Amino acid sequence: MDKTSEKERINEMIDATMKVSRGDYYIQVGLSDKMDEIDSLAMGLNMMIDDIKAGTVGLEYANNRIEEIINIIQRVARGDYAAAYEISSKNDIFDALGMGINMMIDDIRNSTEELHRVNEELRASNEELQASEEELRATNEELQASEEELRSSNEELEASNEELRETQEQLIRSEKLAAIGQLAGGVGHELRNPLGAIKNAVYYIKGKVAKSELAQNEPRVMEFLDIVDDEINSSNKIISDLLGFSRVGKPAVSSARIEKVIESTLTRTPIPENIELTKKLDTGLPEVNIDTDQIQQVLVNIITNATQAMPEGGKLTIAAGEKDSFLEVEIADTGFGMTQEVVDKIFDPLYTTKAKGIGLGLAVCKSIIDRHEGSIEVKSEVGKGTTFTIKLPLKTE
Repeated sequence: MDKTSEKERINEMIDATMKVSRGDYYIQVGLSDKMDEIDSLAMGLNMMIDDIKAGTVGLEYANNRIEEIINIIQRVARGDYAAAYEISSKNDIFDALGMGINMMIDDIRNSTEELHRVNEELRASNEELQASEEELRATNEELQASEEELRSSNEELEASNEELRETQEQLIRSEKLAAIGQLAGGVGHELRNPLGAIKNAVYYIKGKVAKSELAQNEPRVMEFLDIVDDEINSSNKIISDLLGFSRVGKPAVSSARIEKVIESTLTRTPIPENIELTKKLDTGLPEVNIDTDQIQQVLVNIITNATQAMPEGGKLTIAAGEKDSFLEVEIADTGFGMTQEVVDKIFDPLYTTKAKGIGLGLAVCKSIIDRHEGSIEVKSEVGKGTTFTIKLPLKTE
């Protein structure tokens, strides 16, 4: 039963009782449709009022019993559920009312005890839940610690694997370079002599044919001889690359200014007229310890590749500056660029994207820069161009 409703109905009866005590015998307590103990109490109270109103005897007796009932009801309203109406032997209306009051008090006491028991169970459940949450939190913390250790171990393992992979790649590259170097040296020497003899023979034949009637009657003979001469020159270039690759050794370093090396390189490397050359060389650059011949070889190779990447013209930019204890040289073009797949292989020996050539030029460049304890990097985007960055360590005092 709703305690609020009970109290309201009790208060209504108290109010009615108080009015009766002041002489209002026309008051009646309303009944609900529940017909419970309170309704029984209300019915009894109404009967009592009717009796009083009718002038029944024993008004003083009734007043005393009513005061007792009021006292009990007030005690119950204050939470004293041990109060009880004492039933007499008269079995009158007051006893019926007292019995209803006692039944109401028992119900309220039982409801209160049940509520207390439920509250105790809820508190115990809450304590168990808190303990379970504490255990779960401790377990989660242990799991997070284990995950952190596992992540740290995985990172260390990945770093070790990466270092091992780089070491293996460097070893394979070194072995490949050594084998190619030996092969290049042998093949270069074996081919240079017969090519030299062929070139001399072609020169002699051209000299004889040019003054003969054959040259006038068959002009294509001279064209074919020119083709042979050009192909001999191309073959000689390949042989020079092979020999250059096999002869790359420890650089003979000396103090030099990179500005002069760049200017000297540009005098050896003709820039086509349809290519705009821009130089951005910082002033007051420090000297570096380099093998000027080898560094010029690197610059010539990269600049030549840049001009060849712009057959329709473009812009070539050469920049030099100091950064993070290194002297950096950047060579950028606006040519057709390269895919990332090509960039990843660009320094591999014998890898080339050109119709002619054997793919040793950039491999030689990387070998030279590595021997200078520097680095060479490339960034490229198809349709926008390529930038090579050479980093040379500055002199230490």
